[in-house]
Amino acid sequence: MNKWLRRILKGVGIVVGVLVVLVIGLVTYVQLTWDRPVSRAVPQMTAPTDAETVARGEYLYNYTQICWFCHGSEGSHSPGEPQAGGREFDATDIGPGFGYLYGSNLTPDRETGIGDWSDGELVRAIREGLDREGHLIFPIMEAEWYRGMSDQDALALVAYLRSLPPVRNEVPANQLSFAAKALMALGMIKPQPAVTEQAVVPPRGATMEYGEYLTLHGSMCAGCHTPRSPNTGVYDMTRPFGGGDFLIAEEGVDTTGPNITPDVTTGIGDWTQEQFVTAMRTGVRPDGTVMVTFMPWPVYTRWTEDDLRAVWLYLRSLEPVAHEAPASVLTGQAATGTGSARGEGLYGVYCATCHGGEGAGSLLTTMALKDAGLGMDDTTLARFIAEGLSGTSMPGYGKTLTEEQIAALVAFIRTW
Repeated sequence: MNKWLRRILKGVGIVVGVLVVLVIGLVTYVQLTWDRPVSRAVPQMTAPTDAETVARGEYLYNYTQICWFCHGSEGSHSPGEPQAGGREFDATDIGPGFGYLYGSNLTPDRETGIGDWSDGELVRAIREGLDREGHLIFPIMEAEWYRGMSDQDALALVAYLRSLPPVRNEVPANQLSFAAKALMALGMIKPQPAVTEQAVVPPRGATMEYGEYLTLHGSMCAGCHTPRSPNTGVYDMTRPFGGGDFLIAEEGVDTTGPNITPDVTTGIGDWTQEQFVTAMRTGVRPDGTVMVTFMPWPVYTRWTEDDLRAVWLYLRSLEPVAHEAPASVLTGQAATGTGSARGEGLYGVYCATCHGGEGAGSLLTTMALKDAGLGMDDTTLARFIAEGLSGTSMPGYGKTLTEEQIAALVAFIRTW
């Protein structure tokens, strides 16, 4: 063999050997360090138990931060179901593929829930993204925004969780991919800095200042409407509230938060304050179409008038961002099914949050659609869906759904 060829092969062998050692070293380092606990003091805090504090916590949990969307255990995607966790989030197609994540049990069950957690441990989990032992909670729960939450609001959430009935439900452990573990081991996905000082919170009221607090720290608005990297989940704060860059796969729909900056072309710059409040209370945009309930407008019907106007004032204070977020796309049976199967998919996308499983109702409506539908023939029920019900939060879907889609919804309702 030619000596030069031998030298080349030897060099290649050395390079391959080095690469193998580096890969083995990286894999070993990741496996040993990705879940290492953070040594950090737990804040010594005690949640009040008075009715006013619990009510504030309920308002935050159910109507501004929409915690039930992730932590509900019955799959209805509607407030009022047990908060015992278990909902699976498929993040295998996001970025490098993060794996499968599960909403945790937030009831006071001592073995499978938060019954043994201290109030300070719960506040730290919410605002810093660390569990009881100091392990990182994968940031599908966005502590990045919640770390600015006031002590009073964080403890109100704790007080509300303490008031829930305990439910025994063993939630599966997250099944994280190697890529997710590597990002955690290398510090690219990490907990929030320790909260060492109380957040300065302006008085509640219809002011831009309180709107900023509510939008950034007291609700889930920022997490949905601000662009973020699909690879690391890092938010692009050069375009706050400019809308998502990629669609998120939900049951029956791929969707993301739209641009809600004052940009006239791609945002809501040509909306009036009253149009904004109407959209938040009824889901109806100025053009008459209705938003999917991934944008949880049904729960915003419970917001106070001052809170809605405060958010509006803050959003109008932002710099316009020229960015067209991708439009929602129906998927699965909602898109390609026929008859009642298609109707079931559409019901999950547009109706279940208010009307609950099989039309039995939820915290958001006193109407049991299952019973109300019995008093209508198919034509009347289709008209009710198309036109809505004046004086209530039931919008008309005539400009959103086709006659065929409404007929499919009627067919599904008739299966109850």
